[in-house]
Amino acid sequence: MDDLLHYFAYGSNLHPERMRRRVPSAQPLGCAVLTGHVLRFHKQSRKDGSGKCDAHYTGRPQDRVYGAVYSLAAAEKAALDAVEGPGYEVAERVVIQAGTQRAVFLYRARPDAVRRGLRPYDWYHALVVSGARHHGLPEAYVERLAAVAANPDPDVGRAAQEHALLTAGT
Repeated sequence: MDDLLHYFAYGSNLHPERMRRRVPSAQPLGCAVLTGHVLRFHKQSRKDGSGKCDAHYTGRPQDRVYGAVYSLAAAEKAALDAVEGPGYEVAERVVIQAGTQRAVFLYRARPDAVRRGLRPYDWYHALVVSGARHHGLPEAYVERLAAVAANPDPDVGRAAQEHALLTAGT
């Protein structure tokens, strides 16, 4: 049996169908919080130029990023690395899950991929918000996510394909 890794998802990988398609072995283990970080949509996508999520380090203990921990087969991590792309780097962190510390890996935006003033596309934003609701993240946090401004994707075909994930598998 493959070794299992623990991955902290806080962006579009919160959405269960997106995660299942990317990493078939992924199993949700519940909600968790990463302290000393804030969620920003300032990582520029190399594919489409839109804003993607980043758990931006602040060092302030009151700052928090909520997400979900998944277990996944170590053999599938390379596939997830490839999807996340060169704009992200893998980081090891400790999250709090059900009052207990858990070591995880996550993806952080590389400094050269961060841009001010970016907005996510509406489908990406919807995946993040839907995933946050699915995992039962705190309502106030979900409301803050939902309030983030998003742009329509000018690629109508891509937008339709991505929006289809929102209802797939339900």
